[in-house]
Amino acid sequence: MSILLVINPVSGSKNKSDFIVFAKESMSKAGVEYRVFKTSGTNDCSQLQELISEFSPDKVVIVGGDGTLNMFLKPLMDNKVNVGFIPMGSANGMAEELDLQDNPRVLFQKFLESTSQKTLDVISINNSYLCLHLADIGANANLVANYEKDGGRGMFTYAKHFWTEFRNLQPFEFEIKTEQMEYERKGVMLAICNGRKYGTGIPLNTIGKMDDGFFEFVVVKAMDFTDLIKAALSKFDENQQNQNLETIQAKSATVKLKSPRLLQIDGEVIEKFEELQIEIIPKALKFMI
Repeated sequence: MSILLVINPVSGSKNKSDFIVFAKESMSKAGVEYRVFKTSGTNDCSQLQELISEFSPDKVVIVGGDGTLNMFLKPLMDNKVNVGFIPMGSANGMAEELDLQDNPRVLFQKFLESTSQKTLDVISINNSYLCLHLADIGANANLVANYEKDGGRGMFTYAKHFWTEFRNLQPFEFEIKTEQMEYERKGVMLAICNGRKYGTGIPLNTIGKMDDGFFEFVVVKAMDFTDLIKAALSKFDENQQNQNLETIQAKSATVKLKSPRLLQIDGEVIEKFEELQIEIIPKALKFMI
C-alpha cells in the first residue's frame, strides 16, 4: 500500500510538525510506502497532479482546512484515489459534516487502516470551480471576505465581523432557473449546498445528502435576532423551524443576479459574479470511512 500525505503547513495557524512526525512513524511501522507533499501557495494543484501521476498512491490524506481540500478536488477526482481529510484549518465545516471529530492522530490511524469508502457528489460552478461542501453569496460571503482581510484571527475576530454584517444586512434580488422550475427571489443570502452544516454545527440545509445526486439552494429571506436564536438551538434540535429559509433542490441550475455579488466556496472567497451555472457531479470523490 502507498500513501501520499498532503500538508498545508499554514492552515489555521496551527503547527503541524508533531503530527507529521507521528504520521511518518505510523506509516513506517505499518510498512507503507509514502511521500509527504507540503503546500507552498505556488502551483500546488499542478504539482500534486504530477506527484499523483508519478507515485500512483492508493490513498491521499489531506491535512488542512476546507479550502485546502477544495483546492485539490480536481486531481483527486480525476485520479479516482481514496481520500482522507484531517481538519486542521480555520474553516472546518467538513469535519462537522462527515463526523471527523476525533483528534488528528486518531483520524490518521483510521485512514491508514481503512478498507472502505463512500463516493461523494461534487458541485461544479461556471465550469471553473468545484464545491464539495457549501458555497454562498450574500451575508456569509461578505463575512468571510472581511474576516480574511482582517489581521486578527479566532472567534473574537469572527464575532466582530459577524455582528457588523448582521447589523447591515442588505437584501438582493436574484432569479433561479432549475431543470424543473423558475423562481424569482429576494434575500440576504443564497447558499448552494452539497452538505448540510456550517463549521459551527448549525444546520442550514435540512434535506441534503452528499451522495444523493442533488444539490440544494437555501434562500435566506431575512434574518433577525429571533432567527439567530433558532439557528443556535437548531444545533441541538434540527426540527427547529425557520420561516425565513426556503430550500430548492436541483441537479442543475442557473442563477442570475441584478448586480455582481461575491461568491465564497468551501470557506474561500472567489470573486464577484452576475450569473452562475451550477450542476452536480454525482459520485465524484472516493472518501475513506
